[in-house]
Amino acid sequence: NATFCPLQCPPNSYYDPCMTGCPATCVDQQAPQNCSKPCVEGCACSSGFLLSGDTCVPEANCGCLFEGNYYTEGESSVNENCTRRCRCEAKGQMVCSALSCGEDEVCKIQDGQRGCYPASTAICHIYGDPHYSTFDGKLHHFQGSCNYTVVTGCDNSSVGFSVTTRNKHRGSQSWTALDSVALSLEGLHIALRQHKAVYINGTLVSLPASPAAGVTISLSGSYVQVSTKLGLQLQFNGDHELLVRVSEKYKGKLCGLCGTYTGSQQDDFMRPDGVVVPDFNDFGASWMVPDDEWPCDPAISPPASCSPAEEEAANKQCSILTHLGGPFQPCHAVLPPETYFESCVYDQCATGGSTEQLCNDLGAYAAACAEAGVALGDWSAGTVCAPPTDCNFACTFDDDFCGWVQEDYSS
Repeated sequence: NATFCPLQCPPNSYYDPCMTGCPATCVDQQAPQNCSKPCVEGCACSSGFLLSGDTCVPEANCGCLFEGNYYTEGESSVNENCTRRCRCEAKGQMVCSALSCGEDEVCKIQDGQRGCYPASTAICHIYGDPHYSTFDGKLHHFQGSCNYTVVTGCDNSSVGFSVTTRNKHRGSQSWTALDSVALSLEGLHIALRQHKAVYINGTLVSLPASPAAGVTISLSGSYVQVSTKLGLQLQFNGDHELLVRVSEKYKGKLCGLCGTYTGSQQDDFMRPDGVVVPDFNDFGASWMVPDDEWPCDPAISPPASCSPAEEEAANKQCSILTHLGGPFQPCHAVLPPETYFESCVYDQCATGGSTEQLCNDLGAYAAACAEAGVALGDWSAGTVCAPPTDCNFACTFDDDFCGWVQEDYSS
């Protein structure tokens, strides 16, 4: 006003150099009568209009005061568990109706709005001797040689399935590897064994198979894949690697060696009794499943240690995973390779620098990248994992490399 330049007011309002400091709103039409604030310069609503948010609307078009919150006309609200949607209609009426999320949807807040949205998925990756990358991304190297629950419902809650694995020693008492996988559903037991053998309720079957409604077993690339309508998928390569994919609808409901899937790594090492422990051996042993058909020693051998020279060699062999310009670089931004590098070095120490184990670890990272949407193509070209085309097929890579040497990625 002092500059003789009045405010440009929006529709249904006018400039007032000394309007009430408590303008009438749709929520409180009597606000000016109870106001103790001094007048202010601003835009006051025209006669017959009230403030709804920051807009002057006809009194008849005011919004709704509902459960302590104000909603403008046309605005919707969904309750905390997505069982009710309410919409503010004309004349301040809040109209509510029942809401139910679909089978492949979850109740969550997305872009600031609560509602039913398509469920995302999380992956637990088990590979090598073995390494576990939990649903929340925590890495551990539990070396037990028995049967263990990797995924089940917490506190005996029924999620409709349970996944267990058998580990066994392979040539050394200091490390183990995944040997077989079992999925238990209501009235159905599926066992995935070495060399991609599949047993349904104890009977060897050929693939593809559909042993129950909503359950299919098939070959997918280098994996045996089990898909269920429950929001669970297993992929086992018939040797040492397992990927467990679960729907977001199980978030906060799972326990086992694959962790809790709460969005935090802090509670991943939760035992069946609900206690979170710091040591992965304590955690892993607590999930052992007794099995008369699989005698084992529950004692956990200490991990093999590397001499400085051996550790240097292991770092050199595994550096291909983190090398900028190497075959795995396209995946780095999507799936950081550090945990896979750590696992690779661990395995090289445990197996005395096994080439087979090195290739298993490189392949595991490539598989995880593929699951994350990054196809690396023929990543093995130029590594010890890809024999040259003129290689004598009688040669054994554990003994010699047919005169071929892997490129050095360590520098």
